[in-house]
Amino acid sequence: MKISLKKLLREPLVHFLIIGVAIFLWYGLTRDVVSEAPKRIVISSGQLEQLTENFKRTRMRSPTQGEMAGMVESLVREEVFYREALAMGLDQNDPQVRRRMRMKLEFILEDLSSQTVTDEKLSAYMQKHPEKFRREAQTSFQQVYLNREKHKDLKADAKKLLTRLNEGASPETMGDPTMVPYDLSLATQSEVARSFGDVFAEEMIKLTPGDWVGPIYSEYGGHLVKVSERNEASQPALDEIRPVVEREYLAQLKEEQKAEAYQSLREGYEITIEPLKFVPYTVSEK
Repeated sequence: MKISLKKLLREPLVHFLIIGVAIFLWYGLTRDVVSEAPKRIVISSGQLEQLTENFKRTRMRSPTQGEMAGMVESLVREEVFYREALAMGLDQNDPQVRRRMRMKLEFILEDLSSQTVTDEKLSAYMQKHPEKFRREAQTSFQQVYLNREKHKDLKADAKKLLTRLNEGASPETMGDPTMVPYDLSLATQSEVARSFGDVFAEEMIKLTPGDWVGPIYSEYGGHLVKVSERNEASQPALDEIRPVVEREYLAQLKEEQKAEAYQSLREGYEITIEPLKFVPYTVSEK
């Protein structure tokens, strides 16, 4: 079956192939003309050492000659594709690429390897931000739970139980079943709040060691409580929490340094923000 040339040239697929070949040839010719310097990829001795060390960390041995050659070729392949992608503008208008490049630059800008962290600096930081390092008050207590639904007169029942508890009755045998803990040891207010709620924690933290008292209410019901130990809130010394203070200090320093670097870079740009083109929304009448 013969197909005439005239009919073949009318086929859309043939048109597509001809256009594709023309674009490819044009790109190859113009790229060669525009290039001002010969393309050169240098794999440094430092990169080779890094490849070797990475291999040793994962395989627990040195790479063979063939494995090393394969890693080097992979590095060259990555560089070739990276450069060609840049030359074709594939990095432009790509939000993911822009985001990664921004993150990389921010990481460079926040490098604090040259910073010397002294005790004087950390002490000054602690004094400026005492709330970050203040130790919460701690309390150890037992509790007996009273379910609202099982006690018509919860206060009266609580009073009877308090008398028995303060006379020496075992708390494990009294009250109603509950999923919250029956006792906590040296718990902070925030830890108590996680188990019993904020209202209960605020009341509990005011109590001092002594007899059974209550009821103190939570979102679950009433509680009879006995505090056995209490440590007041305190401000620790630097040598007790130096790693924590240093971590917080460096984190803030990074943010400040990054903000200063951004502001300095931003001043070199002329920023123009065009007004939003508002398209009025109209409801069509039916």
